[in-house]
Amino acid sequence: MRNTTLLSRQRWWPAAVGGAVLSIALIIAFFPVNGRTPATMEPGQPASIPSRLASYSYLTGDVASSPPGRAVALFQHGFDVEFMDFPQAVVMGADGDAYRRVGPAEARGGAETQGDPGPMRLSSDGTLVAVGDYNANPPDLAVVDLETGDVEVKPVAGGLSILPLTWSPDSLQVAYLSTPDQVRPYTVRAITGNIGILDLTTGESRLLPGAADARAVAFSPDGTELAIHRIPPDDPSREDPEGMPLVGGGRIDIVGSNDELLRDIPLPPDQYLNGPNAWSPDGAFLATGVQSWGCQQLDGGWDEAEWLQCLDEVEALFFVDASGREGPVPAPLKATMVGGDEVLGWLSAKELLVFDDVEGSDKAGADSGRVFWVTAVSLDGSSSRRLTTIRDVDDYGVGGFHVATGLIPDIQVREPGTIDRGRWPTAIRISVALLCGGAALVIANVMSGRRRRQT
Repeated sequence: MRNTTLLSRQRWWPAAVGGAVLSIALIIAFFPVNGRTPATMEPGQPASIPSRLASYSYLTGDVASSPPGRAVALFQHGFDVEFMDFPQAVVMGADGDAYRRVGPAEARGGAETQGDPGPMRLSSDGTLVAVGDYNANPPDLAVVDLETGDVEVKPVAGGLSILPLTWSPDSLQVAYLSTPDQVRPYTVRAITGNIGILDLTTGESRLLPGAADARAVAFSPDGTELAIHRIPPDDPSREDPEGMPLVGGGRIDIVGSNDELLRDIPLPPDQYLNGPNAWSPDGAFLATGVQSWGCQQLDGGWDEAEWLQCLDEVEALFFVDASGREGPVPAPLKATMVGGDEVLGWLSAKELLVFDDVEGSDKAGADSGRVFWVTAVSLDGSSSRRLTTIRDVDDYGVGGFHVATGLIPDIQVREPGTIDRGRWPTAIRISVALLCGGAALVIANVMSGRRRRQT
């Protein structure tokens, strides 16, 4: 009888141990942790940005499970073009080395995005992310609170695609692009539509009057006017030499707070409004980009020295008088200084922030894989300084990089510290818990077998 009881205990003992370990692991996996929260921040401290962006990681937690507080930047990490390269929507904390994934943006990326997150924009104060949808039915915007992790879905006026373009300076309004049909972001046609405004204080939205030919918009520094870039329909006789959608030409409409057209500014055929932060902080002028640099079409094959010389000569960033009176504006800036992305923001009326993607022999790190930089450039072209280095671009690309524009005038650059990725993603936590429970069960079975042999 005693041997039977002992044998029975030896049989259920491994399962009990495995079950206990699994239960403890699951409790740890789902139990709240003390991560970085807004309550731990010093009130009124300036935002900061690390001198080096953290590498891609599968262990980066979600905003919902570990709110990071205000963020200084939002970007896409990964492009689903390499093995195990899963695109992530990532925010970078403004008060430390906190990195979090924005789940609603990743959830809104459908087949039309080729694995990319849905369209997203970080608010001017860095506390909110607006997420649209290339296939929005019904049309809405998801607003993610980075301080609490909460998500509010706001119905908006519009059609099948809703793309957030920019926030007002006070972070109370979102300007978005609405198209009547579903948009495919990887297309050879320019994406145009109507401009809509969502007011977060009232929850109401409206479409601005005008044709569905808008492609970009920028708020004035005081938030009372909008610069809307309207472009002509695609012309089959025109073709961009680099195979990109034609987004130049047309005009910039300046619209007042009552949606009335105040003035319009014609653009050359190859120039376009350079993103949502094109308006200078003093309201005097707007930045415009050029459709094609022409440096890719060099004769005689690829020659890096010749290419860099071309970039050093070609003008890539222009300025137009926002008053429409063709007043004095800064001289154009060269491609080697500003790269080919949109203006990220302004540190002052004399210095702007760009995403520099032009490498050369004079730029450190070019021999260790492709490198990008967040760079401050003076308007007179006399100087530039790098704030953040972005490496590993060959393995895990970085795109759609933009910043909380209201935080950058006083931004500080710091050396990166211990990276805070929050709680691991749920799937990884569950997998680890199951592995721990399974491992405990196997070990207990082995030990139980040894005891039975000894008895």
